Parts: sequence; structure tokens; C-alpha cells
Amino acid sequence: MKRHYLALPLFGLCLVGAAATAPQHWVPGWSAPPIGYEPKIKEALGRPFHDETVRQEVRAGIAGQTLRVRFSNELADMPMRIGAATIMRLDADGKPVAGSVRPLTFSKATDTLVPAHAPMLSDPIAFPVTAGERLAVTVYFPDEVAPPAHAQMVDVAAGNVTGLVDLPSPTHARASGVVSGLEVAGTAATRVLVTFGDSITEGAGASRAMSWPDQLGRLLAASAGGRCWAIANEGISGNRLLSQGRGPNALSRFDRDVLSVPGATHVVILEGINDIGKVKDPAKDWQPPAASLIAAYEQMLARAKARGLKVIIGTLLPYEGAAYADAAGEQRRETVNAWIRANAKRFDGVIDFDIAMREPGKPTVMRLAEQIGDHLHPNDAGYATMAKTALPVIMAQGCR
Repeated sequence: MKRHYLALPLFGLCLVGAAATAPQHWVPGWSAPPIGYEPKIKEALGRPFHDETVRQEVRAGIAGQTLRVRFSNELADMPMRIGAATIMRLDADGKPVAGSVRPLTFSKATDTLVPAHAPMLSDPIAFPVTAGERLAVTVYFPDEVAPPAHAQMVDVAAGNVTGLVDLPSPTHARASGVVSGLEVAGTAATRVLVTFGDSITEGAGASRAMSWPDQLGRLLAASAGGRCWAIANEGISGNRLLSQGRGPNALSRFDRDVLSVPGATHVVILEGINDIGKVKDPAKDWQPPAASLIAAYEQMLARAKARGLKVIIGTLLPYEGAAYADAAGEQRRETVNAWIRANAKRFDGVIDFDIAMREPGKPTVMRLAEQIGDHLHPNDAGYATMAKTALPVIMAQGCR
């Protein structure tokens, strides 16, 4: 009789090998989705980098033991060379912490060439972080390059000074922040919420770390049933669902900024007000009807569900008095919100930001005390109201 003596030992060895090589569970700690090169925006550097070091601040939204940095060249047609990169700690005031500089490597090399239309992850490093901790990533660009990334305030210095705690004679300006994500492992997070939207999600008008996703993250961390969550803020100010606004339109960036987020389990969609706002020149710019916006939500719902994500949708906030508001736009907004409420059972949750942010007695106006004065963007208190409105919807998803 033929005997298979090796079957059990080999099976056991396979199990041991699988356990030994189990992948780390990565979650987002900070996000800044690529937008494009913007040399003419307010306070901009106004030129490419060349033989210069750029320091960009990031913030760990969740505690963890190991991290890696995601660099973006996804919107570029040319490769981008990174000559060197480091990460360091900042204190509560944003000042560098002496002795905290650590080199970042790429397949153990200190430099790398990021291909066109591609991201690049640094090698993981043991670098324990606490929730809310401020960090800085410093990158040396040896060649002339204009990274089409997410513009933010950075410090720029001549030459390769990535290893220094204090940059010599830096220029502080708005320029491309080539870091598009901080990813963390060794965390308590088992669920990842991607907040996907425009300036109201990114946090335009808010103080540092006071966007509604930031405030929601802290509320969850303070709740016994909410500590399983990590949040990736994938908002882009000026973004649109269908048309060219700031950054790629929502349908074109959905796979990159939602479906590819490490560990993503849930998404909150809050976008469309920039499509609803009247366009300056209808002959040159499309004014999508409400039906087209609803079709875009249907697309995102289908694509997220196909990848196993839970989908939560937010109603569009009041905007009467905003620079691009008109009666026709208000009708589109109300039609979209009515569709969201009527289709609530198709989603895994609905956050009614519209009702939460209405001025009492004036349902088409954003709360006057909770906006920055442009009738479009909440202030810190308004974002706090949004976070409190979102909290029970997210908590209802559970932590299993």
C-alpha cells in the first residue's frame, strides 16, 4: 500500500512559513492626495525645485510602532529623482527635536527614481509615534523637478541638508509637498475610514488639525467603542465630482484615493457642491444637472461595493450666499439631498450634514456662527458640529 509519509510534515512547515512571513497590517496615519503643480497659487514658491532640500510637516493621526512614507509622482509625465530623504520628530510647537533624524531608504538604497505616474513607498522603519504627534519629512531633489503633488507650506534650503535638524536659511513658501501619505503598522486600528470630498472635507478655513475628519478621529479615540478606527482624509479643496476643478475629478481619483488606501474598510462620500455652484462661463465649463451628480454617486457606490468597502454618504451643506450660489444651484442641491435620503437603505449609513449645519429658521443658509463668513466653509465650531453629527453613524458600524 502506498503511504504518503511527508504530507503532514510539509503541511506543518507551510503553516510555520506562512506565520513567519505574515504581512504587516498597515493603516493610514496622514494623507495628502496629489493635486498637480501649482506655481501661481497664493504664497507659492513659483518655480521648480533644483539641488534643494524640502521639508514638509506631517502628523500621525494614530499611534503605532512602525511607519513608512508614501511619495507621489502619480500626476507627472517624467520620472522624479529623490536624492535622499529623512524623517524627524517635531515638538508641540513644530520645532525640530534634536537627535530624532532618521534616514529613509528605498529597497535599502538612500536614493531612488520614482517613475512617471507612480507612487513610491519607503522601507518600513521602527519609529514609534503617538496619535497627534507632529513629524517632518525632508527630501533632497538633485535635479530640476516640479512635483505635481498637494501644495502646502514647506521649507526649502539649498543643497542636500536632509540630515540636519535645522535647515540653513530656509525659504518658507507654499509648494509641492511630495509626501502623499504616512502609513503606520503596529496599531490598534482594525478599521479604516476614508473621508472623500472637497474643501469641506480637507478642512478649508479650519485651524491646524481641526477639520471634521480630524475632530472625528479624536472623538472616536475618546470613545470606548471607537478606538478601532484610523482615518484617511482624502479631501481636495476645489475638487469636483465630474468636471475639472482642483485636482483630478472625483470619479478619476476614486481608485487611487479610496480603493488603494491601505486597510480601507469604509468611505464617507461628501462631494458635489463645487459641481452645483454656477460656472462662470457655461460655454466653456459644464454645469452638470442633478441627475449627472446622482449618477456619479451611483458609480462610486458600485466601485466601492465591488471591493468590499462599506459606503456612507453625506448630504450637501447649505450654501446660500456663497459666491457661486444661485436659485438653480439650490434646486440641484435639494434634489441631490432628497435622493440621498430616499436611497438611504442602499448605503451603509447617511450623515445628514445639511440638517446639522442649517441656520435656525433659514434652512438654505449655513449656520452663521459656525462658518468663516463665505457661506460655504465651516469654521472650527462648524467642523466640530460635523464631527459630532458623523460620530454616531461611524460608531454604529462597530469594531468587529
